[in-house]
Amino acid sequence: MEMLFDPRKIRAVVSDMDDTLLNDEGKLTPYTIRVLKECIARGIHVIPASGRTQTSLAPYAEQIGVDCPYIACNGAQLISPDHQVLTEATMPPELAREICSWLTGQGIYVQVYRGAYFYYEKDCAPSAEYSHVSGMKGQAVGDLMAFIDYPVPKVLAITDPKVVQRVMPEIRKRYEGRAEFTMSKPFFIEAISCGVSKGNALRELARRMELTPENTLAFGDSLNDISMMQFSHNGVAVGNARSETKAAAKHICLSNNEDGVAHFLEENVLNPLKKEENV
Repeated sequence: MEMLFDPRKIRAVVSDMDDTLLNDEGKLTPYTIRVLKECIARGIHVIPASGRTQTSLAPYAEQIGVDCPYIACNGAQLISPDHQVLTEATMPPELAREICSWLTGQGIYVQVYRGAYFYYEKDCAPSAEYSHVSGMKGQAVGDLMAFIDYPVPKVLAITDPKVVQRVMPEIRKRYEGRAEFTMSKPFFIEAISCGVSKGNALRELARRMELTPENTLAFGDSLNDISMMQFSHNGVAVGNARSETKAAAKHICLSNNEDGVAHFLEENVLNPLKKEENV
């Protein structure tokens, strides 16, 4: 099989989590964990890069045994190997209130974050489901606009995918130059500070860790992963990825439910390195 790239040059594996590294049950399989740990043992950094906040992402980083900073909150947070927030890009409270007000005016559920908690107006199905999936604690605060009096790392709206498709172009135009809007799942609208992206966070880590587009593998499935593909010369979309993400990637691997990332790493990085060692 022809090599896609020189495996000896790979120094970092950067991967989205939900619907990419995690299966549909939201879990890392034993096989995926084994492959990622072998990469780390060989000196290849494994960098989770997720829309999840530090609190929600840290348990997965712990399972993997991450040995370097990683990316949370769609790039708004850089997290240390011991799971502390190193840097955080936030939007002013007045902007967060304005965005939340506009979204709720469209009849859409919204929530904001601070520390280990997420906050919303009143208990409902989306808040309960999000708490279950993310592992985070949620708190109903009544008047959400009055509650938001602090800088916010991310606003998350949850609604029907058809509503997302209708609203996304309008909200991007409305807040152009003031906030960024992306999505990690078809039913999410995620607002972050202007200039924040996974790709820009990866560029900052590259500066700190002496990584390059040539020695970095980037895996993803959704719109918020495209900026990482634009950094790496070796972007890989999982088989279940959105068409836009596949178009931005250089390679396609198996789906998240088939351990696509792990198989790609084993076949194109680990096995060639082992074969070379045994020659």
